[in-house]
Amino acid sequence: MRITPTQSLLKLHKNVFENFVDKRRNLESNLYADCRLCLREIGETEKEPSFRRAGTMTNIGKNFVATLMAATSMMLIGASQAASADDGFDLVSKPTPVLIPDAKDIQKTTRSIWTPPEKATKSVYVCVSFPTMQDPYWVAINYGIVTEAKRLGITLDILNAGSYNNLSTQINQINDCAAKGADAIMVAPISVDGVAQTISSLKESGIPVVDFVPRIPNGDDLAGRSTIDYYQVGLASGQYLKESVGAAAVKVALFPGPPGADWTARTYMGFKDAIAGSNITLVTNKYGDTDKNTQYNLIADTLNATPDLDWVVGNAVAADAAIGAIKAAGLEGKVKIGSTYQTEPVRTGLKNGTIEWSLNDNGVLQGSIAVDMAVLAAEGTLPPGTEVWPIPQKLTKENADSEVAASGFAPTGFKPVFSVSP
Repeated sequence: MRITPTQSLLKLHKNVFENFVDKRRNLESNLYADCRLCLREIGETEKEPSFRRAGTMTNIGKNFVATLMAATSMMLIGASQAASADDGFDLVSKPTPVLIPDAKDIQKTTRSIWTPPEKATKSVYVCVSFPTMQDPYWVAINYGIVTEAKRLGITLDILNAGSYNNLSTQINQINDCAAKGADAIMVAPISVDGVAQTISSLKESGIPVVDFVPRIPNGDDLAGRSTIDYYQVGLASGQYLKESVGAAAVKVALFPGPPGADWTARTYMGFKDAIAGSNITLVTNKYGDTDKNTQYNLIADTLNATPDLDWVVGNAVAADAAIGAIKAAGLEGKVKIGSTYQTEPVRTGLKNGTIEWSLNDNGVLQGSIAVDMAVLAAEGTLPPGTEVWPIPQKLTKENADSEVAASGFAPTGFKPVFSVSP
């Protein structure tokens, strides 16, 4: 967050001063009661210290306010400098290692580098459709998008459908983007089939559409895709589990995410293929919206039905919810947890040892690269059919706070932003 120093400091100084005046009698009376010796040292009397005279501020009061105002100024100037140094531009502006899938077989990929543009070359308005913002994962993507929009100097609006169940809302919001005159539209689809006709209509209208995060398999109507195939996410998660258990026979429950979402189906397919032929038994695969209560209840029911379960592997909200569910079931130390993607609560779990591992699918960079594509498409310079996948990494306790993890998380305290102006 950037601070306008003059306005912010004046306003805060005024508030501090007024608050001091309102409360100074009680405050200084307490100081007097506790520090009589200090008062004597500066010349005040015990009978009637001058801070008790109506309308009078002693040197103590004046010095207190002056010191507090000076300290506040230094604090805000430091915060402003820190905000400037930590605005996220360094992360999203760097060349990013990516995978480029083969157009005919996405199981085949080649490595490349995505180099972001320095600035938009003209005035560009991008409108973005999110499926939800209730999941910390999407908050991190929001951070990547708004950070890159600010860096490129464009206008950007974000519309939130509110839930994976609100496909009709998302379609209406995409159409609203077009009606508002967007130069390009970014879509993270709730349902690939559900948004297909809308995206086709946008292409006919000459509005480029960029797919981000959940991958739309048919790219004929798309200007670009900044995603990852969640088959790869499930495959990697299954491989991480095999690395963790070795040749041991274990039982695992999978919680990939919302029912009907294409990315959750792909996660399941990849995970199932990864553990095929091993001693890992998938005892259940349960779908549910990515709010914590839903995931907690799914996991609690599973633990009750399968008390000899060894592992819970699931979406990031499920992984976080599993910590409490396992504790409530009295199975701490017996059931381990893996996450198919990253959020801040998952990182906390990695650091304190309650979660064994997580995949980092670079959500921040998926969002920022999608903005790059939207701007380039609006300027007419994005090669047709462009698709890149930022290369995922495995996160553990050892690297959860490292530079490699930064591409998956919003900064601590970040709140979703829904509009950016140059």
